[in-house]
Amino acid sequence: MSRLLVAQRALTVPGWAKDDLWRNARAVPSLDLQFAGGKSLADAVTGASLVTFTRASTGTFVGSDGVLRSAVTNLVLRSEEFTEAIWQLFGTTSRSANVVTAPNGTLTADSVTLPISSGIFQSAATTAGITLTFSIYIRCDTTQTVRILINTNLSDPTVKTVTATTAWQRFDVTKTTSVGTTSYSAQLDTGNGNTFYLWGAQLEAGAFPTSYIPTTTAAATRSADVASITGSAFSSWYSQSEGTMFGAATINGIAAQNYIAAIDAGAGFADSHLYYAVTGTPRFETFVASANQSQLIPAPATALTAGSQFAMAYAFKQNDFAASRNGGSVATDVFGNVSTVNRLAIGSSGSGFQLNGTIRRLTYWPVRLANNTLQAITQP
Repeated sequence: MSRLLVAQRALTVPGWAKDDLWRNARAVPSLDLQFAGGKSLADAVTGASLVTFTRASTGTFVGSDGVLRSAVTNLVLRSEEFTEAIWQLFGTTSRSANVVTAPNGTLTADSVTLPISSGIFQSAATTAGITLTFSIYIRCDTTQTVRILINTNLSDPTVKTVTATTAWQRFDVTKTTSVGTTSYSAQLDTGNGNTFYLWGAQLEAGAFPTSYIPTTTAAATRSADVASITGSAFSSWYSQSEGTMFGAATINGIAAQNYIAAIDAGAGFADSHLYYAVTGTPRFETFVASANQSQLIPAPATALTAGSQFAMAYAFKQNDFAASRNGGSVATDVFGNVSTVNRLAIGSSGSGFQLNGTIRRLTYWPVRLANNTLQAITQP
């Protein structure tokens, strides 16, 4: 085949032919977040990184599958205060508070001197069959080795010997508790009279360390991140006059308001296009509001069950709204205004509700797709 023929054929192939969802819609979207398929937060249409994160507490993380992971709890108390009584000593250990600058730039790192057969630890109750990860930031004045470990009442420690240097490093060790376990201790020990600087201890359920959560007198849980697209990153793909939003997700548990996505003005229900699952007869609904007045609630009749996967498409235009789930009948409304909005919230709403589940894909076309197209793109 000649190069000219190849070039001519390329010109005749529409842009939507490259993706199954785009082909079913027969239209190229202006935004396509392929969390599961692409394992990325980048827009598959432009390659741009549009998603930003805010939170009410210290940060969280995105898993390797591209799914935003929510709250984790730090079980260690006084995570930056190793001179407190909750941190117990054995041997001839000595310690001092607020000796050097910590990794966060504050003078809050403590020193602990560990001769042979000495150590520092914190204990608490636990149960069998739990995977725990202990992590801590360590540095010293010269390169030295030290042990970090998780032990239990069965005296079955999981130990890691690490090398601390003059630079802060975060070290971790993971253990799954055995039958008969009732308590654990997170511990540092077996020095050679060396002084180590410590900061940011964390013990959490799970097989790897997540971002640090500071604690004082009680265990602390981080707030989930709020993922959103705002400002010029939002206006670059969104049409204020009409559009179609597609969402594919799994809801792990049916709750009163489980938001998959909200296109809104940033707070409450005012000026919003929302997806959510509801209690009673669980189902997927779309919702549009202007000045807190509901204008559209098409509700596909079939119920949602916890753990089930589904796909939903919602189209809007002045006095012309429609929605379909899993290729089912299209619910419509021929009355309603289109709200002026400025944000896409992912897995949450402006009023603070969070999704209990995972989102596989969010896609937006800046046109109101036809009703039969809504069915076609949501077919299981």
